[in-house]
Amino acid sequence: MKKILFLIPLIIGCTSPKEKSELDKLAKYEGNYEYVNKTTLDIIASELDTTLYAVVDNAKYPLKHIALDSFVNIANIPVVFERDKSNQIIGYKTDGQKFKLISSDIEEMEMFPRKELFQNPDNYVYQKPKETSDGLKTGLLKEEFNNPEPIINMVKETIKGNFPDVHSILIYKNNKLVLEEYFYGYDETTPHQLRSATKPFIGGILGITVDQGFIKSEKDKLLPYLNSRYAEIANLDKRKKEITIENFLTYRHGIDCENNNPESKGNEQSMMQSKDWVKYTLDLQMIGEPGVSSSYCTGCALTLGSLVEIATDKKIEDFAKENLFEPLGILNYEWTFEPNQASLNTFSQMYFTPRDLIKLAKLFKDGGKWKGNQIISKSWIDKTFNMDKGDYGYLWEHKYFVVDGQTYNSYLASGNGGQKINILPELDMITVFTGGNYNSYQLYGKSTPPNEMIPNYILKSVK
Repeated sequence: MKKILFLIPLIIGCTSPKEKSELDKLAKYEGNYEYVNKTTLDIIASELDTTLYAVVDNAKYPLKHIALDSFVNIANIPVVFERDKSNQIIGYKTDGQKFKLISSDIEEMEMFPRKELFQNPDNYVYQKPKETSDGLKTGLLKEEFNNPEPIINMVKETIKGNFPDVHSILIYKNNKLVLEEYFYGYDETTPHQLRSATKPFIGGILGITVDQGFIKSEKDKLLPYLNSRYAEIANLDKRKKEITIENFLTYRHGIDCENNNPESKGNEQSMMQSKDWVKYTLDLQMIGEPGVSSSYCTGCALTLGSLVEIATDKKIEDFAKENLFEPLGILNYEWTFEPNQASLNTFSQMYFTPRDLIKLAKLFKDGGKWKGNQIISKSWIDKTFNMDKGDYGYLWEHKYFVVDGQTYNSYLASGNGGQKINILPELDMITVFTGGNYNSYQLYGKSTPPNEMIPNYILKSVK
């Protein structure tokens, strides 16, 4: 789930006297401002790269300076700050709307990966992760990797800023947490937004719904289950009536919905302008037969979340808390599932700590079991990972890496900004990355740092 707001520069370094002067100028715009849907945002000037950022829900979106009080966002829409008669900033206007400055007070945000080591990354010293009461055993890198040096170098490169806005790196190998590193002020207690990495866990929750008999089978037709809430569906033809729950789980829906295609009526940005995102998805025209080819569509996961609510007659957050999160001992999280414009800033996404993401991934890796308890049926997990190379399972993606001629299979939960949860079964390994590189592909045609860090550093270290 993504939201395109601001332009991301790649300038990394410390401020020179000239940059200090520029930083002082940018600091005059700092403050807490009104934002859309009666929310607020902070404007912050960063010492790291002498750039002005808008911060929404702890996600920062840079503004590119054009002239005087004028900036542009990622869509090249002007963001112009306004002043009063005494030349003080009083607000900004953009896209035909005006927003007032509420206060000059802003919440502090760490702009350096690790400020104390930024100039001296070689002073970094690896430490074994702490063992806590969360049920994860910990171990040493050198005991689980033949050559841990590339992983150590990866952490140093992150500290230098060469992998910007990576917020956490965790590696779980042979049932031990062997690396746990945080950056930009994040730590083990901070729930991080998942964006679209939420979707595979909705798939798991749906699996529990099927396991408990609220839904007979994922092979069932989808629309009859939704009839009580969505009785009138547009563009209803024979093909749409044949869509199964499994078709949505595997993105083989046949509807005009493809996230990365601006021409698709169901792309995420178009969907988010509607009042009811599930209704919008269900109303889309069919452009193919269901069950044939996959097309990544956010509306599918949101529809399946609503399906859980309809089938169980419970809010999905409550059902998940009782049947998934609490059994795993996951208590420090946030989730409000509301697939409509009330979620324009939060996208109905989950927020979890990286250690809890390890636990969720371990549950899937271990066939649905946690501490001897079967949380999700093994049959559902097996079907989840029964996918073609590079395709989708039950809202998971098959991802593979080729390193030195060796192919490594993985199952991926991925979210905009660099949220990457990879299960690599043949290596008995899980990697978790969280980050803030929002919309990097749209800007630069390149993927987020973890897609480079995993093959070039972590997989270079395996036995």
